[in-house]
Amino acid sequence: MDYAIRALLCATDLGPRGPDVLRHAAGLARCFGARLHILHVIEPPSDFAQFWINTTVPEETRQAHETEVYASVHQALRQRLDAYCLEALEGQAENPIADIQIIEGPPARVILEQARRIDAELIVLGSHGHSAIGEAVLGSVAHKVTMKATVPVLLVPIGHRG
Repeated sequence: MDYAIRALLCATDLGPRGPDVLRHAAGLARCFGARLHILHVIEPPSDFAQFWINTTVPEETRQAHETEVYASVHQALRQRLDAYCLEALEGQAENPIADIQIIEGPPARVILEQARRIDAELIVLGSHGHSAIGEAVLGSVAHKVTMKATVPVLLVPIGHRG
């Protein structure tokens, strides 16, 4: 059996250890000659938060500023992702990044959808290492992706220095 990775997806939450996760993904992409697709998912406001926004901000104001706010948030996130990529690839001659996506939606679902869309053979995620009880109570994007993915998932431990 010939094993190859032609495309891999790296999802980042833009946390302080995000560049470490990107370094792992970029290194694997270079080793396999693969295209690296980077994804950040914007989780939509909770129903409770949306309720308060809807009840405290007049509809005309929300509509008038929605496009402007979305564009501003998207631009700020893109700048942060670009900075992460520069930090992760610092000193590397070859840049394996094929594209960078910022998508709104439930994180695990969006990650799995994008992995299918690009035909990823590997998904790379950071893992905070919650306990089983913590994951049951809080939920974990990495846990959900790992359980539902149809391709291998590499979990890079974050939140621990050692």
